[in-house]
Amino acid sequence: MALRDVLRTRLALRIYLVGLAQFAVVAAGFIAILELNRPKGFPHEHQVRFFHAMITREMDNPRELQGVLDLMQTELHATVTVMDPDGAVFATNAPGAPPRCMPPRPGKFLEDRPPPCHVKLVRFPDGREGRIEQLAPFRPPPGPPITGPRLVAMVLVVVGISSWLLARTLTRPLRRLSSAARAFGGGDLKARAALPNRDELGDVSRAFDEMAERVTELLRAERELLANVSHELRTPLSRIRMALALVSEAEGDVAVAREMLGEIAGDLDELERLISDVLTAARLDLEDVESHAGIPPLRRERVDVHELLTHAASRFRTAHPQRSLRVDVPADLPSVDADPVLLRRVFDNLLENAHKYTDKASEPVELVARAGEDITVEVIDKGIGIAAADLSRVFRPFFRVDKSRTRATGGLGLGLPLAKRIIDAHGGKIELVSAPNEGTRACVRLPIAHLPSA
Repeated sequence: MALRDVLRTRLALRIYLVGLAQFAVVAAGFIAILELNRPKGFPHEHQVRFFHAMITREMDNPRELQGVLDLMQTELHATVTVMDPDGAVFATNAPGAPPRCMPPRPGKFLEDRPPPCHVKLVRFPDGREGRIEQLAPFRPPPGPPITGPRLVAMVLVVVGISSWLLARTLTRPLRRLSSAARAFGGGDLKARAALPNRDELGDVSRAFDEMAERVTELLRAERELLANVSHELRTPLSRIRMALALVSEAEGDVAVAREMLGEIAGDLDELERLISDVLTAARLDLEDVESHAGIPPLRRERVDVHELLTHAASRFRTAHPQRSLRVDVPADLPSVDADPVLLRRVFDNLLENAHKYTDKASEPVELVARAGEDITVEVIDKGIGIAAADLSRVFRPFFRVDKSRTRATGGLGLGLPLAKRIIDAHGGKIELVSAPNEGTRACVRLPIAHLPSA
C-alpha cells in the first residue's frame, strides 16, 4: 500500500505521527548526549586579542595591568606573563615561578604535549618591546560518556510513554464499543456506543449504532406485524363464530342461513387472503437465504408482459363492469424473467386500489405500459389521492390511508407492502405519485430479459 493511501486514514496518520514524534525525541536526546560528551575547547581568538589590547593599554599602570591578568585567569583559565625587553618577568598571574613558553615537542598522549602558547610583542612606555606569553590550560579530561545504558534508558522511556498514550487512545474506544456490542447482543436494544471520535474508530461506532437502530426497527416492525396479524385473524374469526351462532338460532330460517353463510364465505375469503399474503411475504424473505428447504422464493420463467397485463385488465373488467378501464399496452413489449403468479398479484392489487379509492363511478382507471431501458407499467386513477405525509408510509405492513376496517375500503394494509417486496425481489422499482383529491399514479419498473427465449 502506498504511503499516501495509508495517510488517508486518520488512525494510520495518528500512528504515523506518533512514530515521527518518537524518532524526533530520540534524535534530539542523542544530539544532546553528543553535546554533553564534547570536550571543552580553548578560548576563542577574539577573546585573546581583546585581553592583549587591554594589557597594552595598561602597561604604564601596574595595578590595572595586574587586574587584567587576574581577569584573564578567571575568564580564560590561562597563565599570562609579561616579559620586559631584558627577559625579566614584569607582571604575571601565576604564583611562584611562572611557566615559560617552550617549543612544541611530539608526544604520544595529550598530557605529554606542551600546552598551546600565545606570544605577542608589546611596547613598553620607554619605547622598547617586550613579550606577552600566554599559556592556555590543558584540555580538561572528558567526563564519563553518557552513552550505552543511559541512551537505551532514554529511548525506552520515550517510546514507552508515547506508546502507552497511543495504546490508551485506541483501547478505550474499543472497550466501549465492545461493551455496547455485548449489551446489545444480550438483549439491551437501547445500547449504543456513541463514540465522539472522528477517526476510523468513530466510523465503526457510527456504523454499529446505525446497525443497532435498523435491527431495533426490524424487531419493532416484526412485533407490530405479529400484533396486526393476530388482530386481523381474530376479527373474521369472531364474525364467523357470531354468524354460526345466528344460524343455529335461526331454527330453519333458510333466508337467514343463506345470508349468514354468505357472510361466513366473505370472512373465509378474507382469512385466505391474509394467510396467503403473509406466506408470500415469508417466501420472499427467503430470497437472500442460501438454504430454504429446496423451495425457490421466485419461480422464474419467461413472461409475456403484454399477455400478463391483458389478462389483468380482463379480470378487472369482470370484477368491476361498471368501472371504465383504459388500456394502452403495446403488443410488442419485451419479455421479463419473473414469477408470473406474483406479478399478477401486483397488478391486480394496483388496479383494485385504483378502483377502491376512486369515489366517482364515471372516472376511468388507466393501465399504461411502455418499453425503454426497462419496462414501465403505470396504473392511474383520479381518486381521493394520498397525503404527502402518508406517501412515505404506504409500503409499511398494515398501514392504511383509510383507517377504517371495513371490507369496502379499509383492506388489510398488506397489498402495497407485498407488491413492493415482489417488485424488489425481481430487481425492479415501484413508486407512488399522488396528491389529495387529484388521484394517484402507481409506477412499476421491471428489468427486460436480455437472454434469448428457449
